[in-house]
Amino acid sequence: MWCRTCSKATDREQSLMILEKLLPQQYSHTVCSYGSLGDVDFRASLKLKLSREEEAKRWFEDFQRSSGLTWRASKTYPNVGRYNKYRVDYRCRTIKRNTSCPATVFLILKRKQELGERKSRSGDPHMKEGLFLHVNLRNEHNHRGSCAQAMRRKDVSAEATEKLKKLFEAGHSPTTALDVLKYDLQEVEQDNYVHAAADRSVCPDLQFCYRLYYKLFKKVHGTAAGPETYKDLEKKLDEYNKERGDVCARMCQTSDNQLVIAICTPMMRRVHAGLRESGEMVFVDSSGNCDRHDHHLFLLLAPSSAGSLPLGVFITTSKTQQTISAALELLRTVLPPDRFFGHPDGPFVAVTGNCAALRRALTGAFPKATLAHCVSTLFQAMWRWLWSSSNGVPKQHKPHLLKCFRDLLCASTPAALTEVYTRLMVDDVALQHTKFVRHVQEVYKRREEWAQLPIRGDHTNHYAESAFGVVKEKLLHRLKAYSVTQLVDFVFTRLEAHYIHRLADAPSSSLRTVMKTEDIWRDSVVQEDQDNYTVASSSNADESYHVNTAIGCCTCPAGIHGGHCDHQSAVARAFGHSESFLCDSSPDTRKLYYQIATGKDIPDKCFQMLDKPSPPERAAGVGYTCCRPATGELSLKERLHSMFVDISMKLENPDFTHPIASFVKTYESIKTDSAMVSALSSFGKNPQTEARGCKRPRDWM
Repeated sequence: MWCRTCSKATDREQSLMILEKLLPQQYSHTVCSYGSLGDVDFRASLKLKLSREEEAKRWFEDFQRSSGLTWRASKTYPNVGRYNKYRVDYRCRTIKRNTSCPATVFLILKRKQELGERKSRSGDPHMKEGLFLHVNLRNEHNHRGSCAQAMRRKDVSAEATEKLKKLFEAGHSPTTALDVLKYDLQEVEQDNYVHAAADRSVCPDLQFCYRLYYKLFKKVHGTAAGPETYKDLEKKLDEYNKERGDVCARMCQTSDNQLVIAICTPMMRRVHAGLRESGEMVFVDSSGNCDRHDHHLFLLLAPSSAGSLPLGVFITTSKTQQTISAALELLRTVLPPDRFFGHPDGPFVAVTGNCAALRRALTGAFPKATLAHCVSTLFQAMWRWLWSSSNGVPKQHKPHLLKCFRDLLCASTPAALTEVYTRLMVDDVALQHTKFVRHVQEVYKRREEWAQLPIRGDHTNHYAESAFGVVKEKLLHRLKAYSVTQLVDFVFTRLEAHYIHRLADAPSSSLRTVMKTEDIWRDSVVQEDQDNYTVASSSNADESYHVNTAIGCCTCPAGIHGGHCDHQSAVARAFGHSESFLCDSSPDTRKLYYQIATGKDIPDKCFQMLDKPSPPERAAGVGYTCCRPATGELSLKERLHSMFVDISMKLENPDFTHPIASFVKTYESIKTDSAMVSALSSFGKNPQTEARGCKRPRDWM
C-alpha cells in the first residue's frame, strides 16, 4: 500500500511486484518511496504499524525468511537518543564474506508516547497513524539472490534449533540428530524434499549440529578442563550417590596427581549378587580416546547367555600400574558386600589382554585369581609386530610366520603345543629372523597364562570387543565426550540403560539361542549317571563325545575348554537340564535377568504364554531325538497372543516407540480384508525389487 503523505501520483504507477515478493505477507507495509534501478534492483522506504523492539526483531526474522537472504548487523546504536527507541543497520552476507555486497537494510523504531509522558510534539504524520517502524531497503546485490549457495548460507531457524536440542536431550549424537531431522523433513515435504534439504534454515549443516551439541553440554557439564572440572565432577558424583541412596561412585587423585574414578551402578551390584559366573570369570579390558582429553575407560565384564554384563567401571588419566592399582582399590570400596557372587577376594579367573601394567595391577588387587591371557590379543600383537618396519621381516615371509604362530596358539593339547613349538624352532624361514624366534620363545615361556585354561572357549576379544562396541556406539555415538564429567554421566545413564534394555528382553525369549541339533538322532544321547552322558557324533558313526553337565564341558573340539556345543544342547533338551550358561534360556535364568535389570521379581503370569512346556522326564539309558521346539505345541491363538505380549513389553525400550506407533498406524489404515491378508503375508519380509539385468556396483553400500 502506497503512503498517501509521501508518495506522488507518478510513483504510484510503478509496479511493486519485486518488492512484494521479498516482504513477509503477514504484515501490512506502507510504501513511502520506491525507485527502480534495473530489472531487480531498487531502493524503497517502508513504514509499519509496530511499536515494540521485539516486534521489530520478529519482522526482520520473517523478512530474512521470506526474502531468502542472509543479513548481518553492520552497526548498532545503543544510545538511540530522544526520538528513536531502537535502531540497527544491516548489510547483506548471503554468499560469503568479503564480497562487498552493497545491499543494506536500516531499521529505525520511533518512540511511542508512554503512559505518564508528555504529549509528543512531533509533526511526523506517520506517527499519528501508528507507523513507528521505519525501514530503508537498498536492494542492490552483486550476486544472485536465489541460488543453492545462498540457501546454504541462511541462518538456522529457531524451530530447527529447538528440534535439535530435544534430540540431544533424548540421547542423539549430532550425526543421528541430523538424520532424524532429515527423515522428518522428508515426510513433511515429500516431493519437494530435494529443495528443502538445500535450505540451511530448516536443514542445518553438520558443523552447526556439532557446535550446538558442545555448547549445550558445556552448560550442563561445565568446563572441559581445568580446576573447575574436578568440582563439576565431584558435584555430579555426589548428586548420583544421593539419588541412589548409596555410595555407587567415587573419585580421588593419586600421589602423582592422576585422576581415578570408580563406578558400580545399582544394576552392576545386582549382577555381582545374582550372576554365578561373576565369581568364576571376569574379563577386564580398556579403551582410550573416549573424550577430548583422552581419559581411559576400563570395564569389568562377566559372561552370560545375554552377552557380557558389566561388574564395574573405572576411569583413569593414565595407564601406569600405579594409577590402575589405585583405581582398582577405589573400585573395591564401591563394590557391594556380596561382590563376585559371594567371593570378596575376587573371581577365580581374570582374563585380560597384553597390557603388562594392567596384569600386574590385577595381580595385586586379586591375588587369589588365576590370570589368563587373551589368545586373540597375542595374535593381534604378533600381526602388528610382523608388519612393523623396525623388525625387518620381508613381505613374502610375513604370512608364513603368522600362520606358524597361529598354529602355536591354536594347539588343542599340551602334546600338540610342544610339537608345534618344536617344529617352529627348526623352521627354515623362522631361523632367518632371530628377533621373531626370541619373541616366540617369550610367548611360549608364558604358555601357562594362555594355553589349556578352562575359560569356556571364550577370550577377552569376544566380550571386550562387544562391550566396547556398545561404549562407542550406544554410549558415545562414535563421538568424543565433551569432558570427563559428561563421560561419567554417560556411564550413569546410557550404559546402564543399554544393559537394562538388553536384560529386559530376556523374559520374552528375545535373547534365546537355539542350537541346530536336528542331525542328532533318537538313540544318540545316552545317560551314564546323573551328570555324565554320551552323545554319538552326527558326522562320524564311529566317534562319540562325553558330556559332563556339572562342569558344562564336552570332549568335542568346541566344548573341550567349556565352550558350548550342540552335544550339550542335545543333552539339555533330552533330559531337561539347564543348558550351558552361554545358551541358558530356562525360566529361572530369564527371571534372574529381569530381576537384575529392574530390581524386581517378574510376575509369573508373564511367563504363562512365553514359556514352552518343560520336557518330560526320561529314564536313564533311553535315547531321545533332539530338535528345535515345535511351534505346534501352542495353538495359533496362543502364539498370536504371545507375540503381542512380547511387542507390548518392547514399549519399555524407547527405541521401539516410533516403530510400534508406525506399525499401529499402518494397521489402522487398512480398510479391506484383502489388504490385511497382503500386509500379514509380507510382514517382516524384504523383497528384492531390483530389475532384471541390473547389477549393483560392488561399492553400492
